[in-house]
Parts: sequence; C-alpha cells; structure tokens
Amino acid sequence: MKRLAFLLPLAALAACTTVPPQPAPPPPAESGSSYRALGTEPFWNLKLDGREMVFTNVDGQRVAEPQPRAIHGFAGDIYQGRRINLNIVHGQRCSDGMSDRVFPDRVQVSVDGRRYEGCGGEPREVATLTGDWTVLAVAGRPASGGQYRMGFSGDRLTAQFGCNRMSGPYRVEGERLVPGAIVATRMACPDMSAENAAGRILGQPMRMAWSASGALTLANEAGEIRLGKLR
Repeated sequence: MKRLAFLLPLAALAACTTVPPQPAPPPPAESGSSYRALGTEPFWNLKLDGREMVFTNVDGQRVAEPQPRAIHGFAGDIYQGRRINLNIVHGQRCSDGMSDRVFPDRVQVSVDGRRYEGCGGEPREVATLTGDWTVLAVAGRPASGGQYRMGFSGDRLTAQFGCNRMSGPYRVEGERLVPGAIVATRMACPDMSAENAAGRILGQPMRMAWSASGALTLANEAGEIRLGKLR
C-alpha cells in the first residue's frame, strides 16, 4: 500500500506550531457604543461603532470599511483593516493640544499608507485639577479630624493638613505637578505628623495619577497625597 503524504504550506505550518488556538476576542466597541480617536495637524477623526470604522479629515477625505476583530496586545489593541490600521496604546494620557481635554489612550492610525498620530477614548477635562479637593490620605495614613484639603486656582495651590495653612505657586509639566516655594503659618499643633509628611511631599515635583473615579494621587520619593474632588 502506498502511503500518501500531505504537506502543509510553510506559512500555515509555522502558524500552527507557534500560535496556540485562541477564541476570537470580541471588539471593545459593541453595537450601540463607540470608540473615537482624533488628532491635529491636520485635523482628523476616526470612529468605531462595533460594525464599521470611519475615518474623516479636514480635507474632506472619508474612508469607511468593516471593523475587523481586535488583536489584543500587551499595551493595547490593534485593528488591521484593508485601508485603515489602528493601534491603541492604553494608559498613556494624551492631550489633543487644542483644548483642556485629556484622553486615556494614545493612538497611531494609518489610512491608505499615510500615518496619523493622536488621542483616543473618552476625554476628561484637564481643568478638573482646578478647584477644591479633600485630602483622603497622606503618606499612606488616612486623613481624619481637623481640616484636610487642597485647592488649585490659577497658578497657585493652597493646602491644609490638620492645622497650618500652606500656599505657593505651582505649574503642570505633562504628568508632573511642580510646586514652587511653599509657605505655611506657624501654629503649634498637638499632632503635626500628617502636616510634616505633606510638607516633604510638596517640597519636590510630584507625579499625577487619576483613578477611574476621578480621585487624584500626587506621588514622589517622599510619599503620596491622595485627593478626592469636592463636588
């Protein structure tokens, strides 16, 4: 009896031996919901609605095609269409450079071979930093009793961590809040541990991190201050 040998193409064999079978992941944008990305220089917009990807730009170009399944990578999601390719990097806050909005994702888009870079996801107002905040914790210790609050107005911050009032200039550099010289009143208080810890933190630049609920953490090597926005 003759034995029959069936040979797979090399590409198919490599795919079978190196990539384990996985269920197809659902797209993040289901019917009735959407994902939007945009950019400037030139102005462009890309929308995914779970069924279709539609790209438009300031020159009047419009490209629409069926939305492919997402490829879920380590840092985000990739959509590889026939004419539109979208690469989403999650967790990298992005400003459109034209407004007080900040977006949760950075995106790279290629349309008919032309590359665009911009922001994606639901925007949040950068101006949410401005206003009054309640102090939730200082250096890992929950704030309790007395007055614990911070405020940001214009280019100045004010703060109180149980007793003395602090104030000084500040500026924002990307993801960092950079304080200037902070001055404080000199009242003697029974417990100044939170105040002293906060003073050390406010003495150097701090990383800003927002939670999904809108809470803000200011952190550096000296510790962290957790804030909740006052409505």
